[in-house]
Amino acid sequence: MTKYTQKFKLDLIQEYLDAGCSLRQIESKYSLPKDTLKKWWAVYNLKGPEGLKLRHSKRNFTVDFKLHVINYYLNNDISMSKVAASHNLLPSQISIWLNLFMRHGLEALKSKKKGRPSKMSKSSKKSARKILKKESDEIKALKRELRQVKMERDILKKSLTLFGSSRPKTKR
Repeated sequence: MTKYTQKFKLDLIQEYLDAGCSLRQIESKYSLPKDTLKKWWAVYNLKGPEGLKLRHSKRNFTVDFKLHVINYYLNNDISMSKVAASHNLLPSQISIWLNLFMRHGLEALKSKKKGRPSKMSKSSKKSARKILKKESDEIKALKRELRQVKMERDILKKSLTLFGSSRPKTKR
């Protein structure tokens, strides 16, 4: 959630235009951080009221756009905050992109997958499922065989108790 609404920002800019006082005076009157109103004013001058709209979704930037912004900043004698205002970005974002580009090159500007990487690839998951199915079938077969062997054992035990042992008893 953002701290200031678009209406609040526009009201302060309108007050700046109407009252004739400085940006610093309005910032101190409303207890705003230093240069906040200055940034809003720069965005308002470049983009109009639409530039002060709140963003409700995460934005994804292509490598080409990031490279364009970095080139624009490096080739023109403009401050990072003005470049940010003209491209509707935060100056810190441009600074991050610039540092990544300077340290690691173009590859660092590419988007990376979010989240924890999977321990198994999709192909190994499929083979694991096949192995699991094969093993479960084998377990079922072994359980059937075990049941059969137990029944045979029980039959032999009963026959021994009913008919006695097949060996003749020797007297000593």
